[in-house]
Amino acid sequence: MIKFIFFVGRILIDEQNFYSFIDSRLLYLLNQFGAKIDYRNYIAIRDDIIKNRKLSKDSVEELVTQICMVLMPKGYEKMILRYILPSMEFAEKHLLYPCDDTMATIETLAKNFRIGIIDSHESEYSKILKTYGVGKYFNCCVLSYKENNEPDREIFGLILSMLGIKPYETLLVGDRLDLHIHLANALGMVSIRFCKTIFNLQEATNQNEVPKLTINKLKELANTDYMMEQI
Repeated sequence: MIKFIFFVGRILIDEQNFYSFIDSRLLYLLNQFGAKIDYRNYIAIRDDIIKNRKLSKDSVEELVTQICMVLMPKGYEKMILRYILPSMEFAEKHLLYPCDDTMATIETLAKNFRIGIIDSHESEYSKILKTYGVGKYFNCCVLSYKENNEPDREIFGLILSMLGIKPYETLLVGDRLDLHIHLANALGMVSIRFCKTIFNLQEATNQNEVPKLTINKLKELANTDYMMEQI
């Protein structure tokens, strides 16, 4: 019987406008520095980086750096990152907000389950969710250290033990096959993949990256009876 649901914080946030803004700003800067690339080819390069797992973290800074390293001479990535940082700060403050079904979904699930969020120390997502009133439904917040993207298997196993729950009593809802789904499956948790983020380009490379259930909207989880039938 499922008792606890962990959400990766980012999937509760609508990032579409955020990434559209960063893409347009970065494309402009790349061309200003001599890249001579159009939007279609820029997106192809960006998507290749995401699909082929060239990001060790989920940070937009790493994505920008990787794109610059493909298109520009060595060292330019540092200059371009310095120029785009104000745009990132603006976008984080004004273009990130909960998905339209986040509040209703979490509010419904909180009636039947304990809920936790997985985030990183430098992330703004926990702050955003708290600002919009979503944070009050979380029973715990698992934060990774700055040098790590996500808690590893051993650490997360200890967290489950401290909370007094078994892995098979736990759902983990995330979007990265190589991090969240792999972690959940390796621990014996029920893995659910949320597909409406930039990491929907990833494809499973082994059995541990195959989610138990895939969803396209958070509200699919709010239908508790249907969800339990599926898992």
